[in-house]
Amino acid sequence: MVTRCKDCVSLRYAVSSASKFRFPSMFRRITFSLLSLVSASATGYAAEVRWTASGTVNFVVGAGLAQLAAVDEPVSLELSYNNASEGTIVRQLFSPATDQLFWQEEEYYDGVDIDMKISIGGHTWRGTIGSGSEGLPRTIEIRDVRVGGDTVDFFKVNVTGEDGGTFPSFPGGAAPGANASMRLNFRQEAPEVGPGPDYLDSTDLKCVSQSVSRITEASGSIALGGGPPQLINFSIDPATIETELVGVETIELKEVSYDPEFEEILLTWTSVPGTFYVIQVFGDDLCWREKASTFAEGTETTWPVFPFRESEIYRVIVEDE
Repeated sequence: MVTRCKDCVSLRYAVSSASKFRFPSMFRRITFSLLSLVSASATGYAAEVRWTASGTVNFVVGAGLAQLAAVDEPVSLELSYNNASEGTIVRQLFSPATDQLFWQEEEYYDGVDIDMKISIGGHTWRGTIGSGSEGLPRTIEIRDVRVGGDTVDFFKVNVTGEDGGTFPSFPGGAAPGANASMRLNFRQEAPEVGPGPDYLDSTDLKCVSQSVSRITEASGSIALGGGPPQLINFSIDPATIETELVGVETIELKEVSYDPEFEEILLTWTSVPGTFYVIQVFGDDLCWREKASTFAEGTETTWPVFPFRESEIYRVIVEDE
């Protein structure tokens, strides 16, 4: 599920090492994980997120950009943003029979600090935006649907002049102005039959970078208007997408053990006295949820958690002051 998340390397190690633990009764098949102690926000792991990926040019329109990019030429991209922005719900649909939410779209524009770089050949286009504005064109947009048929989950990032974006580098456009745009679109197509996509099962921006392994299709574009249209359209290979949280220091937990008397898992880590720690569990929706919390009294802390599923992944984080 997270094989392309750079800061989740310890997750892969943990799963492979969990087979040596066996539990009695109903917990016999529970596996647990030796994960990382992460310096981050306990309220949702707010941080700068960086994406990298590669692809190829599909088509080019316009004489100016046609001199800079050609069909089938390699493309590389870098994207970073701050995932702490609070979202605004654009649309929700509920089942009339069960009142269950099955469709949600949400946008993020305040304090997103997007920095997008797209390189083709020896040319690099760069667009940045600190805070966008509500409504179209949406700065960051996420859709999560849970119904079958012709439905698509997506994660879109747009830097456009009309939304307040700036372009420190825009080859082929001497004065890009308000009509320049750089767009990325990551999607999970719905199957022809059966249930809808489960791309995120959430529209939380903090969950998106955990979901790269569920992306089935990705694309992007560089465009310049204000005259004859100029456009570079490219596809992105989903297998090349990687994400990481920038500047996050990780420290391995010292020990994970099982207490058969109370049927609890014990996590042990090196701690700083007086520091507040939060234990989180990795949910099915690819979001970290709080499991327990404690203040450290010594230089080593052991804390119990009660497992609710046959397999759970944990981490311990330090709450920001």
